[in-house]
Amino acid sequence: MQQTAAEEASAADRKSLMIVGAFPPPGSRIFGGVITSCRLLLQSSLPQRAMLTLVDSTQVSNPPPPLYVRAGLAFVRCLKFVAAFERVRPDAVLLFCSAGASIVEKGAMAWYARLRGRPALLFPRGGRVLGAGGIGRVWLRGMCGGAAMILCQGPAWQRFATAAMGFHPARCPLVPNWSATPDLLQLGRERTERERARVELLFVGWVEPEKGIRELLEAFRRIARDRDVGLHIVGDGRGMAFARDFVANSKLQSRVRFSGWLAAEDLPAAYREADVLVLPSWAEGLPNAMIEAMAAGLAVAVTRVGNVPDVVRDRVEALLVEPRDVDGLASALAVLVDDSALRTGLGKNGHALAAREFAVEAAVDRILRVVNQVCYEYGISACHCDGER
Repeated sequence: MQQTAAEEASAADRKSLMIVGAFPPPGSRIFGGVITSCRLLLQSSLPQRAMLTLVDSTQVSNPPPPLYVRAGLAFVRCLKFVAAFERVRPDAVLLFCSAGASIVEKGAMAWYARLRGRPALLFPRGGRVLGAGGIGRVWLRGMCGGAAMILCQGPAWQRFATAAMGFHPARCPLVPNWSATPDLLQLGRERTERERARVELLFVGWVEPEKGIRELLEAFRRIARDRDVGLHIVGDGRGMAFARDFVANSKLQSRVRFSGWLAAEDLPAAYREADVLVLPSWAEGLPNAMIEAMAAGLAVAVTRVGNVPDVVRDRVEALLVEPRDVDGLASALAVLVDDSALRTGLGKNGHALAAREFAVEAAVDRILRVVNQVCYEYGISACHCDGER
């Protein structure tokens, strides 16, 4: 079948975009926020609106291997990136990165793309870097200086990229997380106030000290003394042995259950069964689990870190607590367990925010708008559209 003139013009407008991110093979037991983000992009309209080349940079294990092993694997990935880049010569490169060594790896890729005349969009995830100062900021400027733009999950990242990394505000566009999937939003629309006595709390993420697992378990132990409340922990990590021992020593086995990591198709069931999501992290960028839970209509208790306080309002879309504050966390959870009207209100407001700001197609529009802009600036092709469908 022959293409119409309009279809041919539309095809000509499609940019060639190389994405370096987390694309593990089907059935992989590697989990994380970047994996979720990349999977959702491939399930969106992006593959029809841009010509994609994918370079997988997923770690080989959870938790990550020793540093020397990671360095060797990063070197191999850089070689694969160069080979794919020279084979495809993409119009632009989108680089997902986390903290630490990942910034070195993706920063090197950004510099290579720049030296070869192609714009690189660096998309940092997580929040640990946001506390960097002094030498750390100088190091970040050098590592990330090859990027044409820094894509920011939220205003906190935008402020940091401007003040600490030396990027002009116009080079730091906001692209919020996009984990409010249609299935989760439908779950939120269908959610009704529960009649059961027990209130179910949910934690989704790495079971690590810096994710606040110790504070969560202690706060839960306190409120469970005189309340009918349960806790479901979804995830795994270095803190799992501590968590299981704590539950056993506190005789909470009938209240706390561990599921390990759940596959993407199984996670909605965990949100459906829960009433409150708890994320007591010490640092975050903009957690996918928070957005997923809001989309599913859950009330959310989350620490006031990273982009979180810029995105949700205390006692409107979420209940905000300070990191590492067991007393504050216990008080917040007690309020949410005791006050069903507050739980319902937070769930409805959070769902409305997730539907409005964090759907995947809105993120695709933003990404393509930025890609078109930097391609135009680099003289790669005319800026035919602004990224909107």
